[in-house]
Amino acid sequence: MMIDPRTIMVKEKFAAFKYVIPVISGKGGVGKSIISTALSLVIAKKFKTGLLDLDFWGASDHLLLEAKNQFPEEEKGILPEEIKGVKFMTVAYYTQDQPLPMRGKEYTDAFLELMAVTRWDDTECLIIDMPPGMSDPFLDILKYVKNGNCLVITIPSRLSLNIVLKTLTILKEQNIKIMGLIENMRPTSNNNQRINELARSYKVPYLGFIPYYPDLDNYLDSLSDFISTDFFQQISSIVSKGLSL
Repeated sequence: MMIDPRTIMVKEKFAAFKYVIPVISGKGGVGKSIISTALSLVIAKKFKTGLLDLDFWGASDHLLLEAKNQFPEEEKGILPEEIKGVKFMTVAYYTQDQPLPMRGKEYTDAFLELMAVTRWDDTECLIIDMPPGMSDPFLDILKYVKNGNCLVITIPSRLSLNIVLKTLTILKEQNIKIMGLIENMRPTSNNNQRINELARSYKVPYLGFIPYYPDLDNYLDSLSDFISTDFFQQISSIVSKGLSL
């Protein structure tokens, strides 16, 4: 059986990063992409940082970053677009923001190709906006990210509690490192500690909660507006107080 040379190249590329943070969620709609984007912008103030959007079906980081629609520059590979100190790569450059229906192996091939051709050069920390759920694409990606330290995102609903429990169970069973858990969109009237207690029961750091900001969507059309939000400041606080970088 022939070995795909991309697999060796991709493993070597991931091994070269000082930090790799896959941002994951057991379901969509919990704020994984907006947290991934804010996280990369905050960490870029301390480390040379990259952001890789692997949510092929729902890529949205490019919208938050106001990335150009044109294809990135090619020079012995693809040079990620640099935005406020973040080297950014997304499949949206290839699809021009059109739908990209794919099955399991097609997704893995696309991921390998995207990672193999991207030049991260001296990037120290790579944030990965992972596809939602724990299906084949998720598990295939983590085969190549041996030095990954996952950041789990959830919201404080009973349904999400059940899903994050399953997510943590799978990560533990796969011996995947977990940096911590962030609770997003918590209503100001909600003082329930069940997410915190769940994290403690799995011996996973609870990194804090982000309040629900009903008007946040009004600030997402402009990157400068997004950076000025209380949401962004909450992410900055979590990074400074909770992330062991």
